[in-house]
Amino acid sequence: MSAGFRLRQIRTVASVDFRRTLGGRRTLALVLFCSLPIALALVRMVMFPEAARMDLGRTTHELAQAFSLFHLRFIVFFGCAFLFVKSFRGEVLQHTLHLRLLLPIRRRDLIVGKYFGALAVSLAVFLPATVVLVIVYRLANGSWQTLQTTASAQGMAHLIAYVFITALAAVGYGALFLLAGLFFKNPMVPAALYLGFEVLAPFLPLPLRVFSVGRHLQALLPVPPSLGPLAVTGSDMPGWLAVILILGVAAIAVRLAGWRAQGFEIDYS
Repeated sequence: MSAGFRLRQIRTVASVDFRRTLGGRRTLALVLFCSLPIALALVRMVMFPEAARMDLGRTTHELAQAFSLFHLRFIVFFGCAFLFVKSFRGEVLQHTLHLRLLLPIRRRDLIVGKYFGALAVSLAVFLPATVVLVIVYRLANGSWQTLQTTASAQGMAHLIAYVFITALAAVGYGALFLLAGLFFKNPMVPAALYLGFEVLAPFLPLPLRVFSVGRHLQALLPVPPSLGPLAVTGSDMPGWLAVILILGVAAIAVRLAGWRAQGFEIDYS
């Protein structure tokens, strides 16, 4: 098969998975899940004293905390686990995987297509949620100040950084959880295991720390959060290296998933 033909097959698989997942219950559950930090931001806007809400420095700090510790490490992390593990394992549970494997397409290309299909869905949900979260936090400062802050060079830089970091998180976590879906039926099992790895990553040898996506994402944050006793988990690596490492981890995980799929045996029991 030519490279062009294989790329068309991958694009077709990704397109089919994207359309099927985007209109399904999984996406609705993901949207509701992503609304949690936004709902808390709305509560903050209504309940906090005006003096606290109008403090731009405090708002910027609290947004950094909410994004890093809640939106990124909880919502995006577990959202990717739910979406990407189910991307492959869901077809086993629905007894439809054999139909895909009967198609004239290499299994590793099928895996790549399913990865990009799930990635497109995750970006379609996570990126708008990130933008809304930032705007809701800024709205607490008043509509005019919100417009000024968001439209300023620093405000736009922060917004773009948060969106970019969210996209990278989906790329890295998604690839790892796609691989996990070839080994685990329940997405919470690999999510719990990898979360434990992320917590222990600062104390592990350097070759193992390379696979900590959360550690690399930390290096890209425009406003580092106050981690208190967890400050040791921060990363002082340059941003460009963090991006390369996340993309490298994703490429390795997708490659391993393709290798695993080559010998995957369907068991509907």
